Amino acid sequence: MGKISYSTLKKLCSRNQSEVELAFTTIFEKYRYLVYYVSFDILKNEEDAKDIVNEAFLRMYDRRTSFMKESQLKYFLLVTARNLSIDRYRELKNRLDYSDDIKGTEDSGGISLYLDKFKDILDEEEYKYLLLHLVYEFSSREIAKANGLTTSQISSKYQRGIKKLREYYGGEF
Repeated sequence: MGKISYSTLKKLCSRNQSEVELAFTTIFEKYRYLVYYVSFDILKNEEDAKDIVNEAFLRMYDRRTSFMKESQLKYFLLVTARNLSIDRYRELKNRLDYSDDIKGTEDSGGISLYLDKFKDILDEEEYKYLLLHLVYEFSSREIAKANGLTTSQISSKYQRGIKKLREYYGGEF
């Protein structure tokens, strides 16, 4: 599926309900698997990931008038899915009964474990930009536009984060 056109994004704001539904369906079809993957990577549960997909798209629908570029829409969906998934993960983790019969559901080999460690090492902005670039594959230009910064500012913060991680892990990670 190709890029989401400006006219499709414009139809999301239309007063004609059939245009809105068509535009929403087009966007949903393009991004539902990506949003699902982001959520499933964190939660490791199919049903919870599907719930997050629904919630992320509902939130996108509520804010549909604020997206003028596909990159803004994609950024919103991915960050929303990630944040909702982390919240759900914490909620589920807090409900676990840590008895002798139950072992944690954490995936020790998954990327989520590393990302949690990175949070302890990096400041909030460095972590955010590193995550957007490495995990969600946004370019520095896309991240800069979405955050109202210049590409060089994003690049600098990203490089500073990489440097901190290298120093922390002794040059290897």
